[in-house]
Amino acid sequence: MKRRASTPGFAFALTLAFTCTFSRAWAKPVVKARPEAGAYLEEMEKRGLVDKTLGTPQRLAAEVQAADDELVAGNAALAAARLYAIVEGPRYQDLSDSEDFQDAEYRLGIALHRGGGSSSARRYLGRSLQRGSKAPFYEAALRGYIDVCLDERNLPVCVQELDRLGAEDQRAEIAYLRGRAAFEAGQGDEAEDELAHVGPTSRFYSSALYLRGVLRVKHGVSKKAAGALSASDAFCAIADVKAGDSLRFYIDGRYYALRDLARLALGRLAHEEGRYDDAFYHYFLIPQDSNRLAEALFEAAWSSLQRREFDLGARLVEEFLKAFPRSPKTAEARLLFATLQVKTCRFVEAEKGFGQFLTVHEPLIAAIDKALADPSTRSALALRLLARDANAPAPAPSPSGDPTAEDRIAEQLEVDGRFFRLQALTRGLRAEALDAGHVERAWSGLSARIAGTPVQSSQGGLLDPAALVTHTEELGAEAARLRASLRKKTGPDADAARKSLEDFEARRRELSATLSRTLDMDALEETNRERGATGLAPLVHADSEHAAQLKARVAALNERLERASGELIRQALIDLRGHLDDLLRRARLGKIDAVVGQKRKLERQIEDLAAGRFPPEMFGKLHIEGLIRDDEEYWPPEKEIWLDEYENYK
Repeated sequence: MKRRASTPGFAFALTLAFTCTFSRAWAKPVVKARPEAGAYLEEMEKRGLVDKTLGTPQRLAAEVQAADDELVAGNAALAAARLYAIVEGPRYQDLSDSEDFQDAEYRLGIALHRGGGSSSARRYLGRSLQRGSKAPFYEAALRGYIDVCLDERNLPVCVQELDRLGAEDQRAEIAYLRGRAAFEAGQGDEAEDELAHVGPTSRFYSSALYLRGVLRVKHGVSKKAAGALSASDAFCAIADVKAGDSLRFYIDGRYYALRDLARLALGRLAHEEGRYDDAFYHYFLIPQDSNRLAEALFEAAWSSLQRREFDLGARLVEEFLKAFPRSPKTAEARLLFATLQVKTCRFVEAEKGFGQFLTVHEPLIAAIDKALADPSTRSALALRLLARDANAPAPAPSPSGDPTAEDRIAEQLEVDGRFFRLQALTRGLRAEALDAGHVERAWSGLSARIAGTPVQSSQGGLLDPAALVTHTEELGAEAARLRASLRKKTGPDADAARKSLEDFEARRRELSATLSRTLDMDALEETNRERGATGLAPLVHADSEHAAQLKARVAALNERLERASGELIRQALIDLRGHLDDLLRRARLGKIDAVVGQKRKLERQIEDLAAGRFPPEMFGKLHIEGLIRDDEEYWPPEKEIWLDEYENYK
């Protein structure tokens, strides 16, 4: 997207698109304590800056087409500004029942969604829904509304809004939304009842089937009960689409991901039920380009172990380690490989593998405990997780060339999916914070032009938010410096540094709370009510004050997002520590098994030799040695064709 122009007029046009969150949904906006963007259009109409008589059907159609071109080109902000002038401005209100106006209303919701304004998008898509199911854009608006809700993951609120709007569920999309909300809330019976209404004509049919299968598994029932859908039936219906049955599902990008999930679920069900051949069959059908291939390879190796096909399992593990060296299952795969070597009587290699696993992973327990106590280490882990999720190159190795403890922890850490969503929000906030200064200058300049005098933003008796942000950032930097120095200190010096760090953290939390209180808009709204002025000047002045607080509000929200992300990292570290304890226990037992197996193997060889029998593994070697004299030396046969003979053959 292009950068904003430096002129206040363009900043004003863009702000119309993103301040529409405060406009009322079903009536013409009026000036309230917190100014609405629609109030600007009303005031400009009063001043004669907007001519209501210019709104012709031809002009409306041309404006909608221009906005659609902006939307197709990826300029969601410009499209939203243009569409908002149509929908909320006075020029086209006499044409509000025309198809072009309803098209603009629907496309405004889509533009706001693409621009990140989910709440505003739901507001305008809801206006399209309120027109009734006979409206030309009703079905498209309902699809868009459902997509916004699924992206926003605020399903209960969306369900309540749709009930209030009286939306008609023509293709069982609202039923899926209700079922999904009940599923995420842990209400299994309600979810099953709603998802059962999603039929083959719905684009969510495959998703509903998958969730119903998961519900059956969660309830501990995988086989078909009387008159009920079994988990296997649900997953098979998604994964095994027969030839000529291509219209069963709405085929889009989501279907193929669901198909792989369903196939993986069938393999897991078969594995849990002891049908290891069936499990291997399902894992084998996961395609090479699937995002679930790593899980399929790893679990297929476990099924091979249960099927007693140890060599095949070892080859699958080797393929897994080669293709997915940064997978969270890498440590467990190495342990599985050593276990398979025990099963094939390769006791020396197995003992070495178990020993190497213990050497590498035992120090990780202390490293995890350190990360749990050190926020800066958790922040570094978060960056590594984001790089892994984006398939970025691995960080540079340590000077010794071996991965560090932090590298191995990041490799095995499995964090809740909400972490990546929070980080995406944080990245968006940081990007918007870079533009905060420009927005503030644009509004201040516009306010000065409207009033004819320089405009100064005042906070009355409140603290200066910018100063609070600066002070909070300084405390954060000092705390980071103390954390770095704390690693190098021991004894009384470390205790003193730790006490200083705690003091800095406490002060930073206190300032963050003060900043949140300072950003309370009630004081500003009360000032606007007391002012009681009308016209463009008070509107622009109030928005200028809002813009002045933008950076501080972004900083406060960013602080909350970072705390939530840190808590998810902390919980993932706790889970990883428990998992590592279990793996280390299994590795110690496996090493004992390898030593005992090697001892028993030697005993069997001695017993065979004492009984005059050659052990099978020694027969070939002793046979060759028995055919040569003491002064002869055995040389293995050489290949008749050497590779260098074929260099540069063509």
